[in-house]
Amino acid sequence: MRPFCTVQELMVLDPLRQSTIVGGWAGRENQISQVVTAVPQLAASDLTNSLVIIRQESQVQDTEATLRTYLHFGAAAILFIGPETVLLPCLAVIAEEGQMPLLAIGKPLEEQEIIFALELVITLKQGNRLIHFTEYSDLNQLAAIGTDLPPLLTKLAVYLQNPVVLVNPAFHIISSSTDETLLDRIEREQLTRLVRFQHYRCKAGELFAKPYLSKLEDSNGGSVSCWVNPLLRDGQLYGYLLVFDVSDHLNPLDICRIKETGIFSLQVLAHRKTIEDTEKKYQDHFLYDLLYNNFVTEESLIQRARHWNWDFSKPQQILIMEPDDLHLLTNKSRMLRELQLNVEDFLQHKYRQVIVTEQQGQIVIIIGDITDDNKTAKQQWKSLGKSLQAYMQEIITDVTFSVGIGKFYTTIADLCRSYQEAKHALDLGRFIQEKGHITHFEELGIIRLLSHMSLEQLDDYYKEYLAVLIEYDEKNDTNFIETLHVYFQQNGDLNLTAEKLFQHANTLRYRLKKIEELLETDLKQLENRINLSVACKIFKMRKTNL
Repeated sequence: MRPFCTVQELMVLDPLRQSTIVGGWAGRENQISQVVTAVPQLAASDLTNSLVIIRQESQVQDTEATLRTYLHFGAAAILFIGPETVLLPCLAVIAEEGQMPLLAIGKPLEEQEIIFALELVITLKQGNRLIHFTEYSDLNQLAAIGTDLPPLLTKLAVYLQNPVVLVNPAFHIISSSTDETLLDRIEREQLTRLVRFQHYRCKAGELFAKPYLSKLEDSNGGSVSCWVNPLLRDGQLYGYLLVFDVSDHLNPLDICRIKETGIFSLQVLAHRKTIEDTEKKYQDHFLYDLLYNNFVTEESLIQRARHWNWDFSKPQQILIMEPDDLHLLTNKSRMLRELQLNVEDFLQHKYRQVIVTEQQGQIVIIIGDITDDNKTAKQQWKSLGKSLQAYMQEIITDVTFSVGIGKFYTTIADLCRSYQEAKHALDLGRFIQEKGHITHFEELGIIRLLSHMSLEQLDDYYKEYLAVLIEYDEKNDTNFIETLHVYFQQNGDLNLTAEKLFQHANTLRYRLKKIEELLETDLKQLENRINLSVACKIFKMRKTNL
């Protein structure tokens, strides 16, 4: 048997690397062992495993009938050569039906050049060096396409016969191949969401540098494989190149081409991010002035905002979102960036103007152009906070998120007040509720008054009521302070308190009785309960250095 390579393998090298795939690419693994040029006297029996060259100036008549003849007698592929080659649509149809690759190249080409390439590919293949050679051979070809991503992705999709999608680190679609015959826009979006959820569920939000295959179930109950290629540089994630393998037949050369396209896509995204980061510095400077009331007049601020098409002439609402126990996370900056991107992705379809920025380890959300119906809808903003939490919990399952909401104000000059109130609601809400809380500033009650007192006053207050209990806990390791705090959190309900503390109700009664003895107080008296409840809240605040 004569040595051979596949059509796809032959296209690894010039000159066929520069050819255009017209149709029949499903036959890319057809075997080629010889190259022949079509002439009127060409014997059909000589076509088995052949790449047949048809030149524009050749005397081949009735191209459609000739193509069918070559297909019938086992030709592996057809290459049309000529500067102005125009192929009828019916030829591509024939190639598709027969799974015989139909290629075209505009520049003049000699048969011997293709024979030399065939012999070289066979030699590389026999030495197991073809894949290694391929991995480093295509970047110049890709660079010639320019920085426009759709043509780049479409070229890859045509080569793979599979749809291609480029997404950011939050799996929001940046660009995709333009051919919708393989998957339409809605199907691509649905499958991209499935990849995102599976990625975060399986990887637990970790950063994986190597490509991997993800198995998905589509809405029709079928399965689709997706090749996920992370786009990383110097430890920074720029996005993912996704290839939905609808044909379920990606081979090593396909993977090489995906990696090559990924490298060039990474260059484009890195360049874009450099520009975006420069612009972001100006945005952050503006937002700092906005949130800290650092401007001369409202009109001057409104004018500055118009540079980014932001309209601050209308009321805005502020929410702040933060991962709980952020200080314990190993990669805080990546977590905050993913949180910011996912929040933007979630909100941009719900509101006409959404600004999401990171300030001091917290994600600040400014929602603008609010209608009259929303002005006093405190519950609506809490509901939005819950939706945001649920959305993030599906993506990053091992981290909880808390939300603080500021009061609504009608003027931009008061937006700094709403920002400070949202920060207080976020920080102080943890002492009213637990992790994953959603707190509106108006719900803080007496706690928001405490936030304006000096640290010395706060220390004096809690020590006046709790010093004896604190000292007893330190000596006896009893943790009575926590018992008292949970008791107040549960509004004095013994059963709920015992459940929270994992204690028997009788054990809890004994501990509360001992607390009353130590503090010489009666917990049934309302005034005593208020004083001790406030003291417990202050103690927890000070322990957390708030």
